[in-house]
Amino acid sequence: MHHKKPLPGILVFLLDLLGIGAALGIYALFMFVIPSGESQPLKNISLHGETPAITQPAETPDPAASNDPAQTPAPAATPAAAPGDFSATFPSGEPDDENAIGTYADENLRVSISERHTDDAVYFVADVWVRNILGFKTAFVGDKYKGGYELPSDTAAKHSAILALSGDCYRARNDGIVIRNGVLYRDTLSGDVCILYGDGTMESYYESEFDLDAAVARGAYQGWSFGPKLIDNGQVPASFNTSDAIMGHNPRAAIGYFAPGHYCLVYVDGRQADYSRGLTIQELSQVMIELGCVDAYNLDGGQSSMMIFQGQVIGQPYKGGREISDILYFGGDEPKA
Repeated sequence: MHHKKPLPGILVFLLDLLGIGAALGIYALFMFVIPSGESQPLKNISLHGETPAITQPAETPDPAASNDPAQTPAPAATPAAAPGDFSATFPSGEPDDENAIGTYADENLRVSISERHTDDAVYFVADVWVRNILGFKTAFVGDKYKGGYELPSDTAAKHSAILALSGDCYRARNDGIVIRNGVLYRDTLSGDVCILYGDGTMESYYESEFDLDAAVARGAYQGWSFGPKLIDNGQVPASFNTSDAIMGHNPRAAIGYFAPGHYCLVYVDGRQADYSRGLTIQELSQVMIELGCVDAYNLDGGQSSMMIFQGQVIGQPYKGGREISDILYFGGDEPKA
């Protein structure tokens, strides 16, 4: 009987490395090169909510058939502004904040950025008005769902954004609601959710309270899943639905809501002891309340957080920032489908 001679140890090791390399190559091929059906949108959402049933108008008497003034139809009422049109409240003129470090104004967008300080943190607040909800935009890296990663400043530059903020980095997770520019891309729930509706209202929800079908029917325009929710009935929440790592002092990115068409973006420098330590989640919540926000939501923070204004990175992002998958922005180019 002939016995097979065992392979040398070094050859076995090299074969194992080759197998691992092949497996990683196949994984990368399917994850980043070959398009997946999961990258297709799930639903286009009507930004004005569900369309009501069409009813036939009552028959209008012919005024020529009678001289009776009572039968003469009244003049048509002036139609109300469509939901998502904030022309009636959009401020005119240049921003007049004397503490602003940067301002911008055109016929559709108004931005004022100020620098704020606590005892051990530096943060920046962008007060934003839009004339129409379509002026509040989001973008994927490469203009494609699951398109990849790059610095938020690079994504903002490609869209010529006036103002941009790092998003929720949806690409780093396999679940969590993803709604962008009126399109539903992912419908699996994970953690607190923030929804910007087509009528300009913004609401954040605890995971246990969120109803996706109801949000879609109401006209969800943007939807993020990172969290946590930062304001509960005007107060700092008693507890936060997040991990201990996120609770501590960190760089931050957050979005706040004042009224339809009026929002704020907050960026916090952090992890730089001689400059800015950052804010805890409780401190961030208190900041948003003191700013006057009705609702507020925490986006991806840490090294991911970054704010860009007119092509310039605001503040000092930790280690120069990190590549992520998405931004929210105002002004500049329209997002691509």
